[in-house]
Amino acid sequence: MRWKVAILTASDRGSRGEREDTSAQVIRELIEEEINGEIIEYRVVPDEKDEIMAALIEMTDYFKVDLILTTGGTGLAPAM
Repeated sequence: MRWKVAILTASDRGSRGEREDTSAQVIRELIEEEINGEIIEYRVVPDEKDEIMAALIEMTDYFKVDLILTTGGTGLAPAM
């Protein structure tokens, strides 16, 4: 079985093109080389709950991936 994988990066600066997404590049290499996975979808979204949630839903419902790996974000924070 070949894993269908999506990578989602949550980054305000990355979504504006102000920062290179090096962590996703490392994840991509590991997925392709170590588990022979296929990257079906890759996306950078702002670090906003609604946009992250929408991207995750689309990746599961539309792209039907087996695995979603996330990176980025500012860490844990209180819910608002």
